[in-house]
Amino acid sequence: MSTNLAFATPLTAPREEQHPRHIEIVSSREQRKARPRVVYAVVTISAMFAIFIAQLLLSIVVSDGAYSIAALQTSQRDLTREEAALNEQIDLLASPQNLATQAESLGMTLGDTAPVYLRLSDGAIVGTETAAGTGATVVGGGSLVPNSLLGSVPLVTAATPADASGDTAATTATTGAPSTVAAEGSVASTPVALPSPVTR
Repeated sequence: MSTNLAFATPLTAPREEQHPRHIEIVSSREQRKARPRVVYAVVTISAMFAIFIAQLLLSIVVSDGAYSIAALQTSQRDLTREEAALNEQIDLLASPQNLATQAESLGMTLGDTAPVYLRLSDGAIVGTETAAGTGATVVGGGSLVPNSLLGSVPLVTAATPADASGDTAATTATTGAPSTVAAEGSVASTPVALPSPVTR
């Protein structure tokens, strides 16, 4: 059956919402001071990177210096070899055999007569002047063994009168002794130059 009456329902008391409590451990002041800070970590990492970069730059500088030292040592070795080669060439050119060959190419010959001397005090010639023979040579003929090292050394040739310029001839005439022989057989000389006889 239906009814139009309302039923009374019991009222319930509203419940309070329970919020969960947030529990946090509170650290003491000593604990907060003992904690590592971010600044210390950043400083430590930065110092490590700085040391690494310094070591890298130092190794680059050292390797560059090693290459420079090696290049200088190579240059010094080459210069030492060049100096030794030049000293050998100087010794070759200063050898008595080369000097005798060069003197002979200039026309020097060995005289087979008595020697003639020049007295420097008054410029007088002591002895009898005679021309040297054409067969007399400085080197001594073909009996000597030729030096194979002197094969590439060019011989010095005497300058011809056509090659000498007027200035050179004038300088020679003014600075050296006159080329005229005095009547008494001695060479006329100037007080500023050594007396010398006329050879050719």
